[in-house]
Parts: sequence; structure tokens; C-alpha cells
Amino acid sequence: MESSSAAKGLEPLSPRQKAALAVLQEAQAAQECPPTRMELGSKMGVSGQTADFHLRALERKGYVELGRNSRSVRLLVEAPSESAIPILGRVAAGMPILALENREGSLPRIEGSRANFALRVQGDSMIEVGILDGDLVLVEEAVSASRGEIVVALLGDGEEMEATVKRYLPEAGRIVLHPENCALSDRVVHPGESFALAGRVVGVLRCWG
Repeated sequence: MESSSAAKGLEPLSPRQKAALAVLQEAQAAQECPPTRMELGSKMGVSGQTADFHLRALERKGYVELGRNSRSVRLLVEAPSESAIPILGRVAAGMPILALENREGSLPRIEGSRANFALRVQGDSMIEVGILDGDLVLVEEAVSASRGEIVVALLGDGEEMEATVKRYLPEAGRIVLHPENCALSDRVVHPGESFALAGRVVGVLRCWG
């Protein structure tokens, strides 16, 4: 495989395409067979048909090669290794807001940190765990999380996709996104609603001034 997507000059990926690629990379790292469309969709919280749509976008952009078999997916690039992590748009800590994947800049990579990107927080729903309006949350890309972890959750599809940072509390038949602010209510995701994880929050940076 090529050393990085940047080396090949590939198109950037949407958050959902990144999530699909992360699932494929996890399977490869574990020396497992590539997932079927249904298995991929299950991990991403979308239908198998939607998962196939994202796979075809990855193929079109040069990240994977698809075969005729449902598990025939070959990775063409590795996850890039960079000395800096990008700051991508903003994320709401309160009501979800549109999370545009535009670079506001970058941060030097912190030694030992698992973060792949950073998002700037807007809102006060996580103030009781020290995540304040204007902070940068450092995020490790992931498509799954353990109960109780603080995550960046993606809600909706396409241009209507929104992102929010909350505590992740999956329950039978639903997912609860819990704010750490006693004045605010949970956001409950029911079956059939579009939902995926962009990653786990692994750090917070605050700029004083």
C-alpha cells in the first residue's frame, strides 16, 4: 500500500467516509476479513445500502478497490502519519450544530496523544466535566466507544449532518447522549435515526486571552 493518502494527492473524505475507512482499517489491523455492506452499516449506524454508497465514494476517491464479492475490499492507502493534527470546523456542546469539515488550522501533535483531529466546542452542555465554550477537544477517530465515554456523535446525513459532543450511554433499543450540565436534558437517538460516532474525546485544550 502507499504510505499515505497525502502522498497520492487524494480527495479529502467526509466524516462518514472516514468512519467507513476506519472500520476497514480496524478489520485489517485485526487480520479479519473485510466486513460485508450490512456489517459495515451496522458498525456505522446506517443501512447496508448507505454503507455501499460510502464504499463506492472511497473507491471513486482512490482509497479502496472493490471486487465482485461482498467482502472483496482492498485498502489502497494507509492512515496518514502527520506531525500536526487538523482543527476541523466546530462541534456543539449543547444543541447540535452543522459541523463543516473545513480546516481552521492545525495543532502540533502532542507526544503520546491518540488524537487524529481537533474540534472547537460551542456551547455549555459539558461544563461540569471541564469542557467549556471555545475549548478545543482532541478526538481519536473511532466508530465505536465504551459506555460512559465522551464522544463526538454525528446526527443526520449529507449536508444536514450535525455533530455534538456528549457522554455516550447506549441502552436497549436507543442511544442516550448525555450532557454534563444539570440544567440540560439528554438527547435520545431512537432506532431508524441516522447516527454514527466520529470519535472519542481524549483531551481538551483551552486558549487563554
